[in-house]
Amino acid sequence: MEPRPADPPPRLPAVRPDGPAPPPAGPPPAPGPGPRFSWKRFTRSPRGAAGLVIIAAALLLWPFSDWSVIPWLAGAGAVILLRLLRLDKLLRNWDLHLAGLVVVAGLMLSTGPWDWALAASIGVLLAGLAQLPWWRLAAIGAVMCLASGIGFAVTRIQEQQVQAQEAAIENQIGKTNQGARNVDAVLPTILSRIAADSPGAICDNLLSEGALAPFAASVGQPDCPAAVHELASRVTDRNGYSRAEAPTTRRSGGGEVDACAMTWSGGAAPPGPQLGRLSITEIAPGRFVVSAFRPC
Repeated sequence: MEPRPADPPPRLPAVRPDGPAPPPAGPPPAPGPGPRFSWKRFTRSPRGAAGLVIIAAALLLWPFSDWSVIPWLAGAGAVILLRLLRLDKLLRNWDLHLAGLVVVAGLMLSTGPWDWALAASIGVLLAGLAQLPWWRLAAIGAVMCLASGIGFAVTRIQEQQVQAQEAAIENQIGKTNQGARNVDAVLPTILSRIAADSPGAICDNLLSEGALAPFAASVGQPDCPAAVHELASRVTDRNGYSRAEAPTTRRSGGGEVDACAMTWSGGAAPPGPQLGRLSITEIAPGRFVVSAFRPC
């Protein structure tokens, strides 16, 4: 029997002179998740802080501009234009901030300097509060708010005083053009305007605010012009109605006229209705109006 041949020795892996063989190539590893948004990181970046200041300033200026939307439309147009011209990359993504400045500038055109200062101060304060515990920007904003708030309040008070003075001057001018020249001219003027069915001269010129409603109610009408129209319809002699005589009591600065006891010369029938009792007051030198009216 022939001897069995020996098994061949096991084959050993070839040894690379530069080290072990690399593992077989496979698909590339999936990229990891991007960095998550961090509000703290955003507010502490120059871009984020500037954006907060611009947004706060625009929102705070908006009420002072009577809620105008034109600046906001201008800002949106600026963004679109910059993107179409591909300037956003040149500006290093500061195009939204530039558009925000356009909005703020548009709002500033319809507001005042102290409005700008107050809005900017509050914007800086809000940006500083968002960066806490970095407190320096918040402290600067607080000081700015205090200074601009005082200036804003003082300016508003001065504006209100100027408006009150202008209203007083206009009121005084109106009084100089209102009323009759003396106590005796008030009743004849009223009667002649009633006879002519001309409510404007009575309601706007001879009756004060306190006398309008009682005068209208005395003939069951809702307002002064309607009352004049009603009284005019009862006048039978338009020429003779204004010649009435009525008991008059004079006092300092005016008088009282009892137009419930009007009489006409000649003893003829009354050419129109009795009117009422008139309290006459001097509102300006040489200008007398009916300050109170009482029906008969």
